[in-house]
Amino acid sequence: MKKLAFIFMLFVPFFCFAQFTETFSDGNFTENMVWTGTTYNFWVNTAGQLQSKAASASTSWLFTTSEAIDNASWECWVKINYNPSSGNYPVIYIISDNNDLSTGCNGYFIKIGDTQDDVSLWLQEGTKKTKIIDGIDKRTDRNPCELKVKVTRDVLGNFMLYSKLVSETDYVLEGIAQNTAVKKTSYFGLMYVNTATTGSDYYFDDIIVTGNKAKDNEPPVWINCTLEQPNKLSLGFSEPMDYSRAAFGVTNGIESPSSQNISADKKSVILSFSTDFERGKLYDLKISNLTDLAGNSLKDSIRTFGIIESIDTNDLVFNEVMYENPDSSAEYIEIYNKTDKLLDVSGLIFTTRKTDGTLNTGNSIPKNTQMLPKSYLAMTSDAEKVRKYHNCPPESNIINTEWSTLNNESTTLVLCNAAKDTIYDELTYNSNWHHVLIKNPKGVALERINPELITQNPVSWHSAASETNYGTPGYKNSQYRELVSEAKTEKFVWVDPEAFSPDNDGTDDVCFIRYKTELNGYVANAIVFNAVGVKVRQLVSNTLLASEGFLTWDGKTDNGKNANVGVYVLYFEIFNPQNGSRKQQKLPIVVSSR
Repeated sequence: MKKLAFIFMLFVPFFCFAQFTETFSDGNFTENMVWTGTTYNFWVNTAGQLQSKAASASTSWLFTTSEAIDNASWECWVKINYNPSSGNYPVIYIISDNNDLSTGCNGYFIKIGDTQDDVSLWLQEGTKKTKIIDGIDKRTDRNPCELKVKVTRDVLGNFMLYSKLVSETDYVLEGIAQNTAVKKTSYFGLMYVNTATTGSDYYFDDIIVTGNKAKDNEPPVWINCTLEQPNKLSLGFSEPMDYSRAAFGVTNGIESPSSQNISADKKSVILSFSTDFERGKLYDLKISNLTDLAGNSLKDSIRTFGIIESIDTNDLVFNEVMYENPDSSAEYIEIYNKTDKLLDVSGLIFTTRKTDGTLNTGNSIPKNTQMLPKSYLAMTSDAEKVRKYHNCPPESNIINTEWSTLNNESTTLVLCNAAKDTIYDELTYNSNWHHVLIKNPKGVALERINPELITQNPVSWHSAASETNYGTPGYKNSQYRELVSEAKTEKFVWVDPEAFSPDNDGTDDVCFIRYKTELNGYVANAIVFNAVGVKVRQLVSNTLLASEGFLTWDGKTDNGKNANVGVYVLYFEIFNPQNGSRKQQKLPIVVSSR
């Protein structure tokens, strides 16, 4: 067997790209070809075969480097000095991204034995294992069990599994399968599972692996950009990078780094600068000419960063809630950073309050989640589905998180720290807050008109516009309105706009009644009348005003219906109980239809 394998090895280079052959003829597995793993449970016997030597029940493995995957072939001779079973069997990892099975891997392996006494091919994703070729039953039902196994794979992921018993002259096809879950590999491995009495009964030899390395056409991903005060940036990437031609530049007077410290695996680099970063400033880092080892450029080349600052109460607020999702999308909630600070929201909890007042377990915001000043963040169980359904712009910030289904009528949302002893915002929404035209709130988000408005006030919220498919996750709300307008120095009250269309299309759906008083302490009454003088809506009654602010009319009448198209009259009266000052004003408001 050894001689035939050696003769075959002489001809391999002439008709394929040989990755490696291993016959263990040098008497070890630590030189020439280096195998790593649970080495104490293996040895090379006097016949030049790799043999097990586990002193007790174990799962033992060895791995060596291999990148063969496209138009590839893997062959190995195996012998088991007993009838293999579900508790005693060998495994050959033809493809693996990891050489330490204690932490799982992504790859494919041949399993010899098991309850059906067959030779089978399996896909492994982490610790999940799925059989993709179910071989011929009873094929390994023999003692001892000696055979050769072979697998081929083309560039499209078509696998063919073969085996050949000692009594056979040709390989027998066990089955075929097409699978591309794992697209590249770093290791080839051998493993066995034994009981206390079978620790020395496994043999491996005459391994031949040929094939091509996977073509890398995927751009690398920029994973993180972490500021390490006072003058260092740590960058992480999804794969080893080629930094030889890379250039890094930072705005706001920082410019290029004075030095670079590249990690051993080339997946990260620390940039040091001669100027310290400053609190309260945002910087842009631009990277050029940085590629992975296959020459693929970064998908993104600019990142904004700054010094992370602490989160105070009222820095973050709920800004939008989709509590009853449409059939082809998912529920989501959106939060908003009201501040000029860069905030790290990793580990914050969004949850709901129980009827007894305590908080449910809730869900945690993933690691490395930061929010720029005045930015939005939507969280959902399926970001891609939400993004597609609402036709979100590229700048929309939507992430996947763990999710707990929201109540379709009303519940209390809470945003808090991990210890749940600091609450940043709390909202008890209600389906009755929707616009009168929304007959069925399913698939319609509630949007905050402005993040500065009081959270727990129905007036602060409005149904999302129909033109955005009733939701704006991760970006500016369709119903957003500025709280301040140009000062009307000659008036103490004015309407903005004078004509509005409460049809929930996202354009002028709400009328703002803005006011400004010369003194504090004024009390207001505001009533809307129709053209013949009939009261249709009491907006406020004896309400204490701020020195400057606004009231809103969404077009609803006192009986909850939408006002008809036409001209209405706003009667606005203020009086000051302290000095007796009183002012009245009548203003036209037009309810239109677009």
